[in-house]
Amino acid sequence: MKVHLLKSAEVNMSLFTKVIDFLQSITGPISFIYDLNTTAYYEDEEIFMNQIIDRVEFENKKTSISTDSLMNMRIFPLERETVDWDVLFKKSNQYRKNNNIPNDEFIFLLTNIANKQNWFASLDEKMPYNGFIHTDDWDYYINCSAAFPIAYEVIALALQKHMFEGLYELRTKVHESPIGCVNDFCYHKREIILKLRTGDVCEDCIERANGKISVPELHHALQIMSSLREKMLFAQNLKKFSPLSQLIIDPFNKIYLSDFGNIEIKLRPLEKALYILFLRYPSGIYHSSLSDHRIELYEIYATISSMGDLAEMRIRIDDMVNTLNDSASQKISRIKRVFEEAIGADLAKHYYIKGEHGQQKKIDIDRTLVKLLNN
Repeated sequence: MKVHLLKSAEVNMSLFTKVIDFLQSITGPISFIYDLNTTAYYEDEEIFMNQIIDRVEFENKKTSISTDSLMNMRIFPLERETVDWDVLFKKSNQYRKNNNIPNDEFIFLLTNIANKQNWFASLDEKMPYNGFIHTDDWDYYINCSAAFPIAYEVIALALQKHMFEGLYELRTKVHESPIGCVNDFCYHKREIILKLRTGDVCEDCIERANGKISVPELHHALQIMSSLREKMLFAQNLKKFSPLSQLIIDPFNKIYLSDFGNIEIKLRPLEKALYILFLRYPSGIYHSSLSDHRIELYEIYATISSMGDLAEMRIRIDDMVNTLNDSASQKISRIKRVFEEAIGADLAKHYYIKGEHGQQKKIDIDRTLVKLLNN
């Protein structure tokens, strides 16, 4: 199974790449294909300006099957831009035509523009290998990165295409009352929290997929959903009392928390070099002493980054250890943010670099939990 992901111009690139990272974190027979240089654009006449929507309309789907407090603050009635479903599906069709993509491969458009039916996502009744996912407003319903529910909806749409014979059956045979299954209808949009937290498919729906999707593909889809569920619970700080995980640095210098669903901590090369340096010094390092570790940082960075020549690498390190600028402080702040987004603030404090101004900065994690597989 191949799933092509296309983003509209309004979708933040970091959000788009995070969705891709989540989907690709589990290997299997489902391929997720994307082109970061390709973007879908809306024509002015395709967008309906200033749709007025009240709170009830905002929180509920419109139930037509035709293709024609976690809440963040919203001021109602809300004015927003919307597009018709036909416009959304047209973008997928055009992308398919431009790139000669076969009709049995999925194309899902990720778009920030709301749709008139006010749905999170839908397949195209005329061409069910096309679909869209709305990437905005998730913060109103769930307290974590929108990348989690968006990635979940990618899997949900792919499964629903194989579980139901057409959009009418999909709309009429889903679970009207939520049970924590991927096929909960979620007329009241807040009900989506339940199925995101279960990351499950009920037995009846598994049976629907029997013979319509290969066992390896179904297993892969379920693994991705389970992984998203686990990561989302950590990100929401709902597992803050979990025992600490081992921190693994593999031969490719990728950082994983192996006991937290093998969550990868994605740092940029300079951030990773700085982090590994601090891991080597349990008692900590003064910010003013970073320049004393310049040669060591050269060596660490050289093993991590293949970009640029040695002279360029040294310039980057020299800039980071220069106490007259805030390069190191910025990287330490971003390292903290990446850990907090991955596993929640309570658990993250054991793993990131911290320390009061003027004091030694260090990583608290017990070094017996740190495994360097590249050494």
